[in-house]
Amino acid sequence: MQHAEQINVAKRLLQLVETTSTELADAAYSQSVDEYTSSEVAAREQQVFFREQPLCVGLSHDLPAPGTYQTHDLSGVPILLVRDLTGAFKAFLNVCRHRGAQVATGCGEARGFTCPYHAWVYGLNGALLSRPDEASFAALAREDFGLTALPASERHGMLWVCPTPGPVFDLEQWLGPLDSELSGYKLEGFHHYTSRDLTRRMNWKLVVDTFLESYHFAVLHRDSIASIFYQNLATFDAYSQHFRLVSPRKSVTQLSQKIETEWQLLPHVVAIYVLFPGTVIVWQGEQIELWQIYPGSTPDEARFRVSLYTPTPADSEKARRHWDRNLELVLHVVENEDFPVGERIQQGFHCAAQTHTVFGRNEPALTHYHREITATLARAG
Repeated sequence: MQHAEQINVAKRLLQLVETTSTELADAAYSQSVDEYTSSEVAAREQQVFFREQPLCVGLSHDLPAPGTYQTHDLSGVPILLVRDLTGAFKAFLNVCRHRGAQVATGCGEARGFTCPYHAWVYGLNGALLSRPDEASFAALAREDFGLTALPASERHGMLWVCPTPGPVFDLEQWLGPLDSELSGYKLEGFHHYTSRDLTRRMNWKLVVDTFLESYHFAVLHRDSIASIFYQNLATFDAYSQHFRLVSPRKSVTQLSQKIETEWQLLPHVVAIYVLFPGTVIVWQGEQIELWQIYPGSTPDEARFRVSLYTPTPADSEKARRHWDRNLELVLHVVENEDFPVGERIQQGFHCAAQTHTVFGRNEPALTHYHREITATLARAG
C-alpha cells in the first residue's frame, strides 16, 4: 500500500474507532443458497472463473531461480510452472503429447522433464527434445509435439496463469486500479516459507466469505484474536471485481500521537485483498499470506492452499520458531474456529431452513463479492 493511501485509510479507521462504527453497504443483501449447493452453478463457476480467467498461482519466490519448477493442480487442470534458463516465467499443461502422462511432479530444479511412461524429453521452454525409437515417429515433426503452453504473466511479484490455452492476457488491465497499490508491497522481495494444502467440506465461496467481515470476531474468535482487533470495524474499497478490507488492531490509535507524514499504518492492521474470484492476499505484521481457493469435486467441497511468505529468509532457528508460531496461530483460527462453522453452514444449506443467506449493511465486502459472482455468471450466459 502506497504511503498516501496508508494515510487515507488511517484517517478513515481512526474516525470509525472514534464513532464506534464501520463502513456500510447501501442496503442489506440476500443471496440464494443455491449459489453454494447447485451442481449447475458449480459447473458454470468452474468454466467461467477457473478456466477462462487469469489465476494467481503463487508469488515470484515460489520459482526462486532459473531452472526451478512447480506443479499446480488445485484448479483441476494439471499445470507445470517453470522459470526457464533466462529467468522468464512460463506455464504449460503438465501433459506429455504422446500418451498424456504427467511429465513432472512436485517441485524442484531441472534442466528438462522426462515423461515417466515412455521417456519423451522436454526442455524448460516446453520444446520436445527427444523421444526413444525416433524412427517410429519420423512423420511427426518434433516441433509440433512440445508441451502445450498456457498464458502466463509475472507482475509485482505475483505469478498468474490462465488454465486454458490462448493469447496472453493484459494483467495490468485485469487488476485495474489495484495494480499500482499491489506494487507498493514489493512482493517480489518476499521469501516463501511454507505452504499447506487443505480440503474442507464446504463450498469454495464459504472459504472466501471467512475473510470478508470482522462482525464475528468477538463471538467466534473470543479466545484467540478478538483481544487484538476492533470488532465489526473495517474500511472497504472496491476495485472493479477485486476489493480490499482493512481491519485495525487496537494499537491503531497510536497513530494519533504522530504527525501524518510519519504514519505507518501497516503494523497496526490486517489488510485483506480479494483478487476475484478466489485469491486472498493477507498482510499481517511483516508477513504475507497467500490463499489460493478453488472448488472441489462437488459444490460441497473446497480445495485450497495457504502459503506464508517472509520479508527475509528464515535462515536461523530463532526465525523459524517465530514464523512457525505465526503460521500455527493462522491455522488454529481457521481450522479450529472458522472452518468447522463453515462446514456446518454448508450442511444447513441443504435443508429447508432458508432459501437465502443475508448480509447486513455492516458486511459490504460480502455484498460486493456475491453481487460480482452473480453478475459475472449472468454476463457469461
